[in-house]
Amino acid sequence: MTSLPMNEEHVITESRLISLNSKFASEYLNGDKNSSVSFDFNGIARKDARVLYHSIAIQSAEIPASYYIVNTTNNVINITEGILTTNVTIPVGNYNADTFATAFIVQYDILFPAAPNFAFDPITGKFGLVSGTVNSNITINLATTTAQVILGIDPKAVGTVVFTGNATNTRTPFPRLANFLGITEVKICSNALAGDNYDSVSLNTSTLVDTVSTTATAFGLTIYNSLGRESFIKAKRIDELDIQLLDQDDKVIDFNGIHWNFTFIFNTHRRKFFSNDDGIINFEKMEKFEEAKVKPEPLKEEIQTLQLENVKEEIEPEPEYDDFDDDVLLN
Repeated sequence: MTSLPMNEEHVITESRLISLNSKFASEYLNGDKNSSVSFDFNGIARKDARVLYHSIAIQSAEIPASYYIVNTTNNVINITEGILTTNVTIPVGNYNADTFATAFIVQYDILFPAAPNFAFDPITGKFGLVSGTVNSNITINLATTTAQVILGIDPKAVGTVVFTGNATNTRTPFPRLANFLGITEVKICSNALAGDNYDSVSLNTSTLVDTVSTTATAFGLTIYNSLGRESFIKAKRIDELDIQLLDQDDKVIDFNGIHWNFTFIFNTHRRKFFSNDDGIINFEKMEKFEEAKVKPEPLKEEIQTLQLENVKEEIEPEPEYDDFDDDVLLN
């Protein structure tokens, strides 16, 4: 049996669970969106010279799909037709390609003289657009349009996209596929828990802690269980936890007042000096103690002999006396 080296310094890991429910946040930094909150804890991590570093891992997460595919960050299309330039704003909500096309036509018809011919082609996956007025052009002004991705326009494109009018009312397709995937990834970010993780959005280190791929359908629940990957934490002292939840494009998520849950495993890696006096089991002493409990063979035999003699003395009958003996005793 080997013994733990005594009077030596070792690195130990202390693990604790941190359960976060946005319902009990100390502060809501973006209101009912519930995607930027903070929790006031009393010394989750205190500064200690013996602490080498902290790390964190998500154990589980429950994230509601209460956000909308079309929201205030992607529902504006700035359009010029004839002498009129204005915003066509799609009401927030969850749409597919056909219901979005219907909503676009309704809003367009309110603002312009004639409703456009706007439809989705299920074979190509693209929208097509042409003016309802013969030979009238429709121009989408990208500088003030936020719905590029949904419509099928490169979000990095600049300038305008023109849909030429014609006498046959033939639709011109958009450059790219329509996109109604919505939020596909939730980025968990925190200033307090930031490490050295990289993000392609900034091409640099960020406050990113981990990511969760969304699996829920509209108004459902993404349930996530981690594989146990850890993220290094730069901070040595932590009293307040701030959490920001962003989508794959680093846009703030609007959970529409619905709350989420996370459970983190918080690991503290510290130096520990072991000695014989700090309650650590000394296996050498334990080994000697166990050996002492095993009696040598000669001692075993002697104990057994003594035990047998004691038993004989206990069961040996008293001597019987006849009448003569009784008389002698009486006299």
